[in-house]
Amino acid sequence: MGNCNCKKGRGTLNNIDNRDYIEQALTVVETITDVKPIEDLTELDKVEIMTVYSLLYPRASAVPSIDDAIRNINLAIELYGRKYKR
Repeated sequence: MGNCNCKKGRGTLNNIDNRDYIEQALTVVETITDVKPIEDLTELDKVEIMTVYSLLYPRASAVPSIDDAIRNINLAIELYGRKYKR
């Protein structure tokens, strides 16, 4: 009888503790989401937002709406700030 390898190769569930990804998220928030309302986002803006979302949550199984992606990016930034507040 073989062993189950269910736990191997899974990787991280999310990257909200990764400073580099949080910095990318901050850049997107400062240059896109804080500047433009959702109705005025271009396709390139949406791609940048979804790319950052994918970096923060690489194992997310569902594709969020742009509203949900922005909300989750802001939440990740807030959680990182709380955890690593100096």
